[in-house]
Formats: sequence, structure tokens, C-alpha cells
Amino acid sequence: MAVYSVSTFFYWVAIQVIYPYELDYGEGIVLWQAQHISHPAIAYAPIAHYPFIVFHYTPLFQLTSLAVSEITGNLLLAGRLVSSISTLGICLTLAWVVYRTAPARASRLSAVGGAIFAATLPCGLNVMKWAPNMRVDMLGLWLCFSGLTVFVLARNTAQRFCAFALFVAAVYTKQSLVTGAVACLLVASIMNLRQSIKMLAFAASLGGAILAALEVSTHGEFIKHIFLYNVNRFSIGEGIHNLVSNINSPILLIELSAAAAAFGPIRDAARAFSQRNAATLRARLSANPYDLAVFTFTIYFMLSVLVSLTSGKSGSNYNYFLEMNLSACVLASLFVVRLDWNCRMDRMTRVSSEYALAYLLPILILGQQFIAAQNRFSFFIPVMRENMAKKAQNSEALERILKNSPEPVMSEDMTLLYKAGKHVPYEPAIVTELAATHAWNETPLVDMIRNRAFSVMVVGFPDRFYSPAVWRAIDENYRPAGTYAEYERDYTLYVPAR
Repeated sequence: MAVYSVSTFFYWVAIQVIYPYELDYGEGIVLWQAQHISHPAIAYAPIAHYPFIVFHYTPLFQLTSLAVSEITGNLLLAGRLVSSISTLGICLTLAWVVYRTAPARASRLSAVGGAIFAATLPCGLNVMKWAPNMRVDMLGLWLCFSGLTVFVLARNTAQRFCAFALFVAAVYTKQSLVTGAVACLLVASIMNLRQSIKMLAFAASLGGAILAALEVSTHGEFIKHIFLYNVNRFSIGEGIHNLVSNINSPILLIELSAAAAAFGPIRDAARAFSQRNAATLRARLSANPYDLAVFTFTIYFMLSVLVSLTSGKSGSNYNYFLEMNLSACVLASLFVVRLDWNCRMDRMTRVSSEYALAYLLPILILGQQFIAAQNRFSFFIPVMRENMAKKAQNSEALERILKNSPEPVMSEDMTLLYKAGKHVPYEPAIVTELAATHAWNETPLVDMIRNRAFSVMVVGFPDRFYSPAVWRAIDENYRPAGTYAEYERDYTLYVPAR
């Protein structure tokens, strides 16, 4: 089942990677960012004048994609390869940390089984549909989980400083990826407060130096783009709703197993602090890699649950649950290894509830993963490939229209603009949020539309990505000239009204 789930998942990823057009709305703007990142002052330019583009991420993913494109010759393919390879890296990193931190007396078979279990679990998660997209998350998460792994397995202070260098790299891939660093700082403060302060100072100094360099190279625009222009409307109710929706059947048993694994560390920490005796807890964490791994990933899991509530932010997607679900995979795998070890240590001669749980739990979870993989990937792959081929023809038709239309042109599918050799005038979702929060004056854009400056406009979601003023201007000055079904949405071509 494990081999089937992993191979089917990565076969599906490979099909997505080579698709020549948009997979996800956000790919287009990240593609533009990667195209311009070699000139930071242009990439992070003021948004008060045309083009109205926010560079809403830190730049490491875009730089990596640009470097890989020197090999592929195709920037979109390069970005997807970076994400897909990072996904494989995450699976292998989870396997490695579980294998290396298995209880000392656990059998080699238990450790290997736990590692395979950890590598397999992500491949059945709904959120891993994000894996092939040209988006920043998978590279950032690989760096984050690598930092956690190095921290847990570190044998000396220098190695733990390396972990924090990886955390800084994760933050400069996606600025919100701070949870892993915070978790390790909390654990380090319990183990050695003075050392944790040094680690914090090191990370702050390294990150601050990079921040200063970026601020200078962008003439003071970098912080504005990644923070001030990234404040969207927010609903805590929507965040809670999304969190509940994330706990579907394939993840439920994993989350329950993670919670069971987390119970011991939470109890031990509560006891240590209530009795004002952290020495025992500190000794356990310092002496036992398994306890350190479970404790660290428990804190990380708890923090990531809180962070997932930010999915109430307007424009959020299921990628907001990647940290939470992947950390649960680690804890669930460590829990299964511990159960198997307990059963072997007790030399059980009869079937007990714990013995049954040790062997039935992974079978149940992998069974769910198997069914999920079959339903989501294997069964639908022939139909999916046929539909993708048909929709690629529509995308190609739109690409030709854009290529043959004079600048400026506008398209929600910004990968089409890249392929047609056109400029991106603005990113609809972000400028709509900026206008709604009064962080940007949309009058210049509205005036361009009223003056019919755009020779064509490709629109997919008029109810989501356009403010009332912008959509009114489009509706009054443009007329629909055809509908084109693309990968996961339909686009309408608008031309100036006569």
C-alpha cells in the first residue's frame, strides 16, 4: 500500500508538472516575480504607478526557480520542479527524523517501518495537491522541516546554529514560516536558556542583515511589499470553519495519533512547570532523542494549529494547513514506532488492546491513504489527462489572442501573459484587497479601464477578484467575446465595447 500510494502520488505530480499552462491562480504572479527577481528594484517597485504589482513574498523561491530555469529553459517548469523536488525532500526528511529518533531499544524493523510510514503519509493528504504548483510553500516547508530535523538530531551547538540558518532560509522563502524556529527556540530555552538566546541572536542577526540588504536594493520598498501590502481582510469564524473542514477522513486518524503522541510531552511539561522543576524534563530531552523529537514536534504541531486559523484571511487556500498536517504525520509515525516498541518490550504473549492498536492503527491509516490515492489519482488519471489536453487547447487559443493583441492586455491567468510575451499590468486579487483595506488608491486602474486602455481582458472570477468600481468599469466599457474552459475554471474574453 505504501509503495502504491507514493508512486501514484508522484506520478500524478509529474503529470501536473509538465502541463504547459496554469494549474493554480497564484502561479502567474509568482512566475512574474521569478522573471523579475534578478532586478530587486523593479520586482519590489512602488505600486502607486503602473504596473500595479505587489511582490508579496520573500525572494528565495523565485531566485531558486530562476536558477533552475537556466537548465530547463522554461521558468514555469523550473518553478514546478522546485516545488515537486521539495515535496519529495519533505517526505524523505520526515522519514529520516523518525528513523533516527526511534527509541534506542526499538528493533531495526520498527525504525524502518516508522520511516516508511512517515514518508507515505503526506502522499494521501488532500493538502498535498499543492505539491506541483509553482508556489513558494513546498520549498519553504522543506527548509523548515530540515531545520527541525537538524535541531532534533544535533549533537552540538554548532549543528543547532545550522538549524536556525535553515529557519532563516525558510522565512526568506515565505515570511510566515516562523513556527518551526519558534518551536525550537522554546525547546532550546528549556534545555539551555543562555544557548537559546545566542541562537535567537544569531537568527535575528542573519535575518536582519539580509533584510537590510533587500531594503537598500529595493530603495525601501521590500518591507512595504511583504508586510504592509499583505494585510488582507480577516474573519476568525472563517478560519475556524476552514480548520474544521481540514480534518477530513484521511487526516482524522493521523491527527488523533498525533494528539496521542503529544499527550505525554504536554503532561510532562505541565508537571515540570507546575512543580517548578524543569531539571527532570531538561535531562530527558538532553538524553533521549525520541523524547526530544516528540516534544519538539508537539510544540510545532500546536503552534501550527494556531497558525492555521489565519486561513480566515481573504484569499487563503488549503496550503495554510500544510504545516499542521505534515507535523501531524511526524507525530503519528513516532507514536506508531513507540507502540510497536512497547509491545516488543513487554514481550506480550496475548493480544491486548495496545498490541492490537500497534498493528491495526498503521494498517487503518495506510488503508485510508490507499483508498484516497486510488480515488484521487489512479482512477481519474486517464480522464484527467484527456480533460487537461482539451483545456490546454483553450489556453493555447487565449495565448494566441493575447500575443496578437497590442499592449496593455490583462489576464487573470498570468501564465498566459508570460507565454504570450506580455507584461502583467496588475494582479486582480491583491489589488482588490488593497482597495478594500484602503491601502491603495484604485482610481488610476479604474480610469485605464474606462478609457479602454486594455485591448483585451481575460476574466475568470468577477465576483471575487474585482472591486465594485473596477467591475462596473469593465461591465460598462467591455463586452464578452467568448468563453474558454481552462484547467480548473472558465475564462471569459472581454474586448472594448463599441
